[in-house]
Amino acid sequence: MNLIITEIKRGLIMAVCTDCNQEMITAKSCNVTDNEFGKRDTRYFDVNERCHDCGIVNKEGNLHHGGCDIERCNRCGGQAISCDCVQES
Repeated sequence: MNLIITEIKRGLIMAVCTDCNQEMITAKSCNVTDNEFGKRDTRYFDVNERCHDCGIVNKEGNLHHGGCDIERCNRCGGQAISCDCVQES
């Protein structure tokens, strides 16, 4: 995941997304809308109120932070962190 650990507050690790520079625990969505394949896919999210991996509010239209295990590749539709599309381009 593309993050910087900034500090620990009240037992929570505070992490900032290196793509959008937002605090991941409080950000509703990553604000980086494009990647090397065009518009990022916003349709995938889990069943919790917030994403279990990157912390965005789970709602269609919101973007996962880079490196999140829920984010889908907008080229092949597979899991973005494990597909080979970036290496192939």
